[in-house]
Amino acid sequence: MMFRLRLRSVRHKLLLMVLVANFFTLMAAGAALFYHDLMENRTKTAAELTTLAGILGQGSAAALEFDDPKVAHENLAQLRANPDIVAAAIYTATGTLFAQYVDNSGREAAIPAGPEPEGFRFENGGLVAFKHIRIQRTTVGTIYLKERYELATWLRDYLFILGSVLLGSLALGLLISAWLQRWVSGPIQAVSTVAQRVMEQRNYQLRADKTTEDEVGQLADSFNGMLQTLEHEIAERSGAETAVRTLNAELEQRVAGRTTELQIANQTLVTRTEEAETANRAKADFLANMSHEIRTPMNAILGLAYLLDRSQLSADASDLVKKIRGAGRSLQSIINDILDFSKIEAGRLEIEHAPFRLADVLDNLAGIMAANVGDKDLELVIAPLPDIAGQVLGDALRLEQVLINLTGNAIKFTDHGSITVGIQLLSRDEKTVKLRFSVSDSGIGIPLDKQANIFAAFAQADVSTTRRFGGTGLGLTICRHLVAKMNGEIGVSSQPGRGSEFWFTIPFEWSASTDYALPEMASLDVLIADDNDAARENLSLTARSIGWTANQAESGEAAIRKIQGKFDNKNAYDVLLLDWKMPGMDGLAAAAKIRHTFKDATSPIVLMVTAFSRDDLLRQPGIEAVDGVLSKPVTSSTLYNAVSEALHRRGHGSARLAAGPLGRMTQRVEGVRVLVVDDSEINREVAMRILLADGAVVHLANDGQAALDWLQANPEGADIVLMDVQMPLMDGYEATRQLRTMPQFAGLPIVALTAGAFKAQQDAALQAGMNAFVAKPFDVDELMLTIQRLTHFQPRLAEPGQVNLPLPLPLPPAASAALDMPGIAVGKGLHVWRDLAVYRRFLTRFAADYADFGAQLSPQYAADTRAARALVHKLHGAAGNLALTDVARCAAAAEAAGDGVHPGPALVELRAALDTALASIALFTAEKPAAAAAAALQVDAQRVGPLLVALLGALDTDNPDGASQLLEVLAPLLPPDALQALQACITDFDFRKAEAEVRLLAEKFDIGLEAHK
Repeated sequence: MMFRLRLRSVRHKLLLMVLVANFFTLMAAGAALFYHDLMENRTKTAAELTTLAGILGQGSAAALEFDDPKVAHENLAQLRANPDIVAAAIYTATGTLFAQYVDNSGREAAIPAGPEPEGFRFENGGLVAFKHIRIQRTTVGTIYLKERYELATWLRDYLFILGSVLLGSLALGLLISAWLQRWVSGPIQAVSTVAQRVMEQRNYQLRADKTTEDEVGQLADSFNGMLQTLEHEIAERSGAETAVRTLNAELEQRVAGRTTELQIANQTLVTRTEEAETANRAKADFLANMSHEIRTPMNAILGLAYLLDRSQLSADASDLVKKIRGAGRSLQSIINDILDFSKIEAGRLEIEHAPFRLADVLDNLAGIMAANVGDKDLELVIAPLPDIAGQVLGDALRLEQVLINLTGNAIKFTDHGSITVGIQLLSRDEKTVKLRFSVSDSGIGIPLDKQANIFAAFAQADVSTTRRFGGTGLGLTICRHLVAKMNGEIGVSSQPGRGSEFWFTIPFEWSASTDYALPEMASLDVLIADDNDAARENLSLTARSIGWTANQAESGEAAIRKIQGKFDNKNAYDVLLLDWKMPGMDGLAAAAKIRHTFKDATSPIVLMVTAFSRDDLLRQPGIEAVDGVLSKPVTSSTLYNAVSEALHRRGHGSARLAAGPLGRMTQRVEGVRVLVVDDSEINREVAMRILLADGAVVHLANDGQAALDWLQANPEGADIVLMDVQMPLMDGYEATRQLRTMPQFAGLPIVALTAGAFKAQQDAALQAGMNAFVAKPFDVDELMLTIQRLTHFQPRLAEPGQVNLPLPLPLPPAASAALDMPGIAVGKGLHVWRDLAVYRRFLTRFAADYADFGAQLSPQYAADTRAARALVHKLHGAAGNLALTDVARCAAAAEAAGDGVHPGPALVELRAALDTALASIALFTAEKPAAAAAAALQVDAQRVGPLLVALLGALDTDNPDGASQLLEVLAPLLPPDALQALQACITDFDFRKAEAEVRLLAEKFDIGLEAHK
C-alpha cells in the first residue's frame, strides 16, 4: 500500500503503519466485545422473564389448585407495574386458558390458545416464555409471558459508544505516533539535509550532527568521515597540482567516480536504515502502546455499558429507583407473612441459590428502614460490610426479608435512641464464608421468661404488645424458619428497658469478584461532623471501608475549626459529611459558613446527612450550599454514589443542590391521572393548578353524580379521585359508597377533601370507603405524598440540564408579611397560586360570589340550618384556598356548631371578617392608578423594603424566574416607570447591573435595605 500511495517520507510511512495496525486490532477487539454483550443481553433478558414467570407461577399455584381464577387474574394484574410485559396467561394442566392479562398498550397481542413446551423464544420484536407450574413436582398448569424486546435501541446506543471509542483510540494513537516518529525520522532527515547541501555547494567542510548512538548515529559518523577524507584528498590534490598537473584530469575523474559510488552507497544505506528503523519503531510503538491503549477502551466500554442502562437518571435518582425496584422485588416475592408461614408449614418454601452482592441487600434495607422510621427520633445505623472479596451465593430476597422483619420490629418497639444493623465475618475458607448479622435497638426490651418463646408462631413479648404495636406474631417465627432453611441459627439477647439484639448466622458459598473504582474517587480525605458518637463512628468506618481517610468532628463549629487548620497548612478536605440537625450550629449553617469563609479556596464536596424528611431538608433556606443529601442509614455504596455524582456535576459545571439534579423533583406526580370532584369552582381551580404544576393529568367534576357518570364512561381514566365530601345533588360519601359497589372501582384510591378537619368527618369518610383524608386549604406537600402513597408513584429527580416547571417563589418572612393586607395573607396565597394575575382574578370572582353572603347567613340558618352549614362549608374551603385567613377561621367556627344548631356569635364574627376581606380584595385587585396619580404615589417603605431585599437575594443567585415574580408583586406598590430599567436588566440577564438598579431604587425612595434584612 505504501508503494501504491508513493509515500516518500519516512514520517508518513511510520504513521500509516501504526494507524493500520491500530485500526484492525481495535476492530477485532470491538467485534468480539459486541458479540459477547449482545449474547449476554439476550440471555439476561430471557433469564429475567423466565424468573418472573416462575415467581408468578408459584404465586398462582394455589389458585390453580383451588380453581380460583380471580386470584390468578389479580396475580397477573400485578404485571401492570412492568410496562414491558405485553401479555400473560395461565393455563391449566389440561391446556385450558385459566387467566389472562393484556397490557393497555398491547391489546392487539393475541393470547395463544394453548400452552407450548416449557422454554422461551424471541419473535417479532418480543420475548415469549412458557413455564410449568408445579406443586410438589406435579405440573398443575403453565404460565405464558410475552415481553417487548427492543434490540434496535440497545444496538444503536451500543454501536454509537463503540464507534466513538474506536475513533477516539485511533486519533489518540495517531497523535502519539506523530509525536514519537520524530525520534527516528529527525536524525535521518538531518543527515539527508547535510548531504544535500554538500551536493549543492560542493562544500566538503560541512558535517552532520550526531544525535543518537544507534545505526543512524553510526551513519552520521561514517558520512562525516567520508567528508573528512574527501576534504583531505582535495587538499593533497591542490598541493600537488603544480607537480602532477598531467594527472589532474584523471584524478578529478577518479574523485567524481568515487563520490558517485559513495552517494549511491549512502542512499542505499539510508533507505535500508529507514526500513529497519521503521519496522523496529513500529514494533516498539505497538508493544508500548497496546498494553495501555487496549485496556483503556476495554475498561471504558465495560463501564459505559454498565452506566448506559442508567443514562436517563442522575446518580441520586438512579439510587432511589434501585431501592424502589429492590423493595418491589422483595414485596413481589413475599406477598405477606401469612402466605410464607403457610408455605413453611406445608414444607413448600424453597431457598434459592444464586450469586448476589450483600451491598445491594443493605442498600434496599436502608431505603426501607428510612421509609419505616417515619417521624420517630431514631438514629439508623448500618455498619460497613466486612471484606469478603467477592459475591455470596444464596437467597438474597429471603435474607432481605429476615433483615426487614428484624429492623421493622426494632423500629416498631423503639421510640427514641438508635437502631444498628451489623455484619461480622466469623470464618472464611476457599468455598464458604460464615457471617453473623445483628439488629440492635434501644427499645422496650424483652423479659427473660418471654425470650424462650419469642420465635414461636403467634407469640408476642406481652399480650399488650398486640394492642399497643399491632402485628400477627408471625414475623419472628418466619425468620427462624428462613434462617434454618439457609442452614443458620438465630437468637436474641435483651434486657427490659435497655433494648434488644437479634442475631443470626448463615454460611454462604462465595466467589471472588473485582470492583473497579474511578481514579478520582480513590484516597479521598473526608471530614464527618455529627453530634451522635455512634453515628459519627459508623460513618467513619463506612468511609474507611471504601479506602478513604476519615476525620471526625462533634459539631459544626468543630468542623469549621478543623477545616481552618487544614487551610492554614495549605491543604483541604475533599468531602464533608455534615449532620443536618446538630445542637448549636446545624449542618446547613455550617455548610453556608464554610462556603463563605473558604470561597476562594478549593471547594470541598458537602453532603448533608439526615434521619429526617429529605423533602423538608430540600426546602430549607441555604440548601444551595450543599452538593447532595444522604438519608440515614448510610451504606458504603450510597456514600460512594453520592460523592461520585457530586464530582460528576462538578466536572460538568453543574450547580449545587438547589439547581442541580439533587435539588428538586422534576414533577412529583408526573403522569398520574387525577379526578377532582368539588362543587366550588375556586377549589377545583386550586386543586387543578397544584396538580398540573407537578405533572398530573387532571379531570374535573362538580358533584358526586357527575363524577360517577365520568368514571363509568372512562373506567380506566383515573388513577386516584380527590372527592369533596359535602356537595349538592350527591355528596362525596354517597358517591364513594356507590363506587365501592362496582367491581371495577373497588380498588380505586379515593381521598376525602373537606374544609373541616373534624374527627366525625374523617370517620364518615373511612366508613364510606375512602382511603385517606386531606384538609382544605391544601398542604401541597401532604397532598403530593398522599397521592404518591396511594398510587405507588415514585417521582424521579431532575437530570443535569433538565428544565422543570417553575416552583412557587419562597419569599422571606418579612417580604411575605409586607404583602399581607387585612384579612388576606397574600404571601401565602401566592405560594399556592404561583401567579399573581390568576390569584387576583379568583379573588375578584370570590368577591362577586360572596358580596351579599353575610346578609343572607342569618335568614338561611333560620330557614334550613343543614343547607346553611353546607354553604358555610363551601365558603370555608374557598376562603382557605385564597388565603383569606380570618374568613376561613370564622367559617370553621360556624361550621363546628353542627347540623341543626344556630352558630350565634360565630356568624357575627364571620360577617365582620367577610366585610374586611371584601374591602381588602377591592383594594388588592383594583386597576393600577393613572399615570398622573401614580407619579404622586407615596411609597410604603415598610412593604417595599422587604421585597427589595428578597429581590436582591434572587438576583444574587442569578434566578430570573424568582426576580420576575417579585417584580410583579412590586409593580402596584411603585410608580409605573420605576421598574422599567430593572426589568430590562433582568430580561438581558445582566444580574449585576440589576442589583445596582435595586439599590438606586432604594435610595430614590429613601428605603434603608439594611433595616429590612
